[in-house]
Amino acid sequence: MKLKKLLSLLMAAALILAMATGCGGSDTSSETADTGDTSAEGTSNAAEGWPDKTINIYVTHAAGGDTDYMARQLAIQLEKVLGATVVCTNVEGSNGATCMQQYKDGDADGYTFIATNTAALFGNYATSMVDFTYDAFEPVAIYGIQSGENIVVPADSPYDTLGDLIEASKANPGQIKMGISTGGGVYIMASVMTNLGGAQFNIIDAGDAATRLTALLGGEIDATSLPYSTAADYIENGQMKSLATCLSEPPTLLPDSPAASDTIPEMQMDTMYAVLAPKGTPTEIVQAMNDAIVEATSSDEWKTICNDYCFQDPYVLTLDETMAKMEEQNTLFESFMPYL
Repeated sequence: MKLKKLLSLLMAAALILAMATGCGGSDTSSETADTGDTSAEGTSNAAEGWPDKTINIYVTHAAGGDTDYMARQLAIQLEKVLGATVVCTNVEGSNGATCMQQYKDGDADGYTFIATNTAALFGNYATSMVDFTYDAFEPVAIYGIQSGENIVVPADSPYDTLGDLIEASKANPGQIKMGISTGGGVYIMASVMTNLGGAQFNIIDAGDAATRLTALLGGEIDATSLPYSTAADYIENGQMKSLATCLSEPPTLLPDSPAASDTIPEMQMDTMYAVLAPKGTPTEIVQAMNDAIVEATSSDEWKTICNDYCFQDPYVLTLDETMAKMEEQNTLFESFMPYL
């Protein structure tokens, strides 16, 4: 099933409309002071005295989701390390594309950052929702790994494995409603199931993770993909069940999770949490922010956050490691493009 052309047209229209109406973001001009020359000649001491005012982190997804939660937890820890106020603002829309489009060329003074996830960053590019990838930004840090997208169904569903779900869709073409969010990792996994697994779902755009959760519980869709952290309480209290994780390896604290790749080998996606800066942000500030994130995520408190929410041990990368992982992820998502 090739939805790529229609997807691109719909999301381009949505992106233009969102940007025309202000995208829901905050006007930060009152907090943005003249920081002087940020050209190559003027940045040798760019991080000296930084930060000396509020740092703004724009979150690409809605409040209540995992990307938002992890960004806000990081902001709390960064305030302790930097001694500065760190404010998170949600600028949602188009699977994160609205926020990234708005701020990729934003203020490069070192007080503007973007918190997102790699599935949105690379998925939007792979599905042609946007024409830019990670090198349109200054990557700052990968600071965590998600609990993993899980293929989930209601607890009373007759399907107990991913194979069961796919075979049922083949037997009843177009009858099983698979909820996705347009673009990004969830859409890509649905496309992989369709084009490599032979699934014949009725694919429905059901919004972001929080909205898809509500739609599944309300019977509006029959299956979807959710981060395990989003679905965990509902799985544990018997309202839904997970058929498989899309991670290449199960979460640290859930080692026995069945893997989607056991059914479709290509169905692997390690979604990571990332901080980006607008293109042109001085290298010294990018490095200083990475150093701060590494320090902020080294505490026992952060380990507890990762264990309790992500079901993972802490996962944070230095600047060089972040750049290498970005390139690796970009290559992975490009490998999905023939199936979209």
